[in-house]
Amino acid sequence: MKALSVKQAFSIVFKLFEFTGLWLQAFGKPETTGFWYLGGGEKNGKSTFAMMLAKYLTTFGKVLYISAEEGLSKDIIAAMKFAGLSDKDKKFHIIDYEPWPDLLARFSSRKCAKIIFIDNSTIYRDEITRKMVSELKQNHPNKLIIMVCHEVKGLPDNALATTWRKLAKIIIQAEGLKAIISGRCPGGTLMINEEKANLYWGTENNTK
Repeated sequence: MKALSVKQAFSIVFKLFEFTGLWLQAFGKPETTGFWYLGGGEKNGKSTFAMMLAKYLTTFGKVLYISAEEGLSKDIIAAMKFAGLSDKDKKFHIIDYEPWPDLLARFSSRKCAKIIFIDNSTIYRDEITRKMVSELKQNHPNKLIIMVCHEVKGLPDNALATTWRKLAKIIIQAEGLKAIISGRCPGGTLMINEEKANLYWGTENNTK
């Protein structure tokens, strides 16, 4: 790649998501490409929020959700319904686990969605090296890929998730049925399940 002048650099036009409402307050208008990280402990709502985010992102393009850990299970279907997904959401597609080489072939297809969720890093931790993560970013610069990751004490529980988090433009952490957004965005919180979140945070606050 040739070097750019200041004028040339400033003239670059970036494609942005035109978020609105609460999504705009927390995320701003992020770029439509790159890596995002969505982490959280067990039963804190990360897959549910991933579905809520996926539902919202269908406003802007096709979404592919790779349910590698849960597959097409009762819990995943319940999360889809909770997020408001229905048979009217033609831009949303979900698949079960596929080996990493098969996923790469799918990503390279012209018909592949440009917004991809991988749920989750634990399933692929032995298949994907740090070099492969870098290659994925270089080979698919026109895609947004969101990795869902397990956390222990607020930190990724495997090397793949740690690498992804370092490269992520936006970091989302699910805790107590609340999504906490940070990174290259305004930042903020979004409720995953307001009733249960209030019980969790209220109880926690009362114990301090």
